Amino acid sequence: MDSHNLISYNSYLLDLLNNNQINPQFDNEFKLNIYLTLLSLNNSNYHESIYLEEINILEEFLRKTNNMKVKIQLKRKANEIDNLLSNIKEIYNNNQIVINRYNKNNLDITNILESKNANDITTLIDKLTKEKMLSLENKGQDDIKRDLISYNIFKNNYYLKEDTLYIEQDNSEPITITLPEFYRIFEYLLYLKNYPPTYTNDNIKQSHLSIITDIINTINTNQLNEKVLIPIVLTYIVLKDIPNYNLITTNTFNIQNIKITDLYSLAGNQNINENTAKWKNIYISNDYLYHQIKDLTIKGNYYYDENNFVLDNINNFKTTITIDNMKLFLKSNLENLIK
Repeated sequence: MDSHNLISYNSYLLDLLNNNQINPQFDNEFKLNIYLTLLSLNNSNYHESIYLEEINILEEFLRKTNNMKVKIQLKRKANEIDNLLSNIKEIYNNNQIVINRYNKNNLDITNILESKNANDITTLIDKLTKEKMLSLENKGQDDIKRDLISYNIFKNNYYLKEDTLYIEQDNSEPITITLPEFYRIFEYLLYLKNYPPTYTNDNIKQSHLSIITDIINTINTNQLNEKVLIPIVLTYIVLKDIPNYNLITTNTFNIQNIKITDLYSLAGNQNINENTAKWKNIYISNDYLYHQIKDLTIKGNYYYDENNFVLDNINNFKTTITIDNMKLFLKSNLENLIK
């Protein structure tokens, strides 16, 4: 997005924090923002098994549909065909999103199956099979682009121009990808089962998973609340990397754990002022605290504990901040970006 649109989007996020009303003018920017938040919560954890499971579902559907077509052509008993049809429809109904991804011609799959017309069923099989082969052919390039994006987008600048995403790379030309293609290769982020476990404590795990679920649902419903909005805006701000250090203090971020080796290195901190964070009589530099916040945000290591937002990677660092203070922190950073 150009500088004018960037300023407008910052203002839009600020307005969202105040009233939670989505503006369709910023659909592209906000949807991308949501996907980047999900990518951080997923910790860029794409596995080959995700694609293989999808292909297996499609192949089972195609195999059984072809079996039904053969039975129709051989004029087998009606109940034999109907039983197979029922099984095929169950596979389709349980996996519509996966199967329809290959239905580029928008064929009415249910009607075709129920028609029991062998020619129409053959057309359906042929078209889905063609798309499956194209997907297998393009898989290598999709994997490379997905890895490049996952590696670069959290460490380098990115921007939108119309419906194309540009991601800068060190000593190389920017990565370019259209938003529809970006959403296609990162579609696995829309399924909770593709998120690795981050926490072992049952209550914390449930809170963490609830954030993921609610953010995914936002894409489909356009319904927002502050607990969904906070991680989305926080992800955006840390990727812009322009923190307001005046709000990164122990008055707002309550430190509860720091790795012991980091404490030793921080013990000699001389850069102290009234805003410097403090933990157990050791002054914590604002820069250190901010980069811990940024690192845990990018790794998706956070959850809610009652009225607190908690950034926690279990062993090395933990800080909590009230929801109200987090909203003030986000608003202040957005105001700095707008200036």
